[in-house]
Amino acid sequence: MEVLTIFLSGLITIISPLGVVVDSVVAGQLRSQVKSVEALAVRVDNTPSYQPVAGKVDRIRIASRGVEIIDDLRIDTLEVETDPLDININKIQNLSGLESIQSSLNKPFQGGIRLVIKEDDLNFALESDSIRKQLQALLDTILPPEAPSFNIIKLKINFMEKNRLALEIELEQNGEEGEAPTQLAIAAEVGFEIEQGKKIKLTDLSAIINDRKLSPRFANILLA
Repeated sequence: MEVLTIFLSGLITIISPLGVVVDSVVAGQLRSQVKSVEALAVRVDNTPSYQPVAGKVDRIRIASRGVEIIDDLRIDTLEVETDPLDININKIQNLSGLESIQSSLNKPFQGGIRLVIKEDDLNFALESDSIRKQLQALLDTILPPEAPSFNIIKLKINFMEKNRLALEIELEQNGEEGEAPTQLAIAAEVGFEIEQGKKIKLTDLSAIINDRKLSPRFANILLA
């Protein structure tokens, strides 16, 4: 939900008691919320013009290209179009996190978001040091303390048809001093579904680990 949090905080904080809501102000606020953006266009529709004083905006449309919300992960396309916004301007101070942002809304946020991440951009991110360190830390957290530790050597994702992903993963087990490290080569395919427009659910996992097929029963345990 990082994208939604940044977007909402950017909109809410520019609706001040002075009622200053113009395209350039929204664009500037959003630019300050992300690492970088290659192209950004904003249009604020508001009639009558005094509505921002009461914290109301008819519609905001945003189109952006080449957005980096976190280092090294490029979002090719991010487009947002809101329904009318009704914000309690007395609650817009000290916003932090999605829950506090939602509490400043007099009615729930409604709108559409289109987000496109290209395969090449995603794989570039997976090769970057910053994201690789985060994934390594996640792997270390998932593995139980008594399990061997592994280092991520390779991680690549291929987009497939019918909402499926193919993953190529190479892991190296940390062995005892003087021993050759054990290699794990994993080839996996998994489907995914979008639930309620905000949650990704993984389905139908199949995998081959060092030329041995993962049993369907264990695959289902991993997805549970």
